[in-house]
Amino acid sequence: MQRCLKILLTATLALAAGPLLAQRVGNGQVLVLPLTTGLTTGEMARVLTSGGQPAECLAPLAVTRIDGEMRTVSAQGFLIEPGVHTINGKATLDLTNCPLIDANLDINSTDDLEVDFEPGGTYYIAYYHAPVNPEEWKLVVWHIEKSPRGE
Repeated sequence: MQRCLKILLTATLALAAGPLLAQRVGNGQVLVLPLTTGLTTGEMARVLTSGGQPAECLAPLAVTRIDGEMRTVSAQGFLIEPGVHTINGKATLDLTNCPLIDANLDINSTDDLEVDFEPGGTYYIAYYHAPVNPEEWKLVVWHIEKSPRGE
């Protein structure tokens, strides 16, 4: 039986982000972005949050806040404008490979993850929960795929 622990990384609830554009990108995934930009899909960066690797203590992340504002985006991933942005949300931990040492663990909110997104890049984001000390648990970009120039 697989044990999971759901952690709210921010103490906020997700609210509607306004008009959104959804785009199917394969494997049943749908990327969502606000309709506040005139950029095309190829000029955006892609954020994937569902591909965590439980064996490496990387938990999938449900993003609920971007740049300090509440956002509702796809739990699979979404597109974001290039540039520096902060991200936070909630994670569900798979404790099969990374068990908790202390059953009375007090888990606090984690700091926002700041990332400089480049156009056409794909950024895999997860919640890293391997260290014994939960104070060291954090949001990470665990993989980046860069788009070749000219695409």
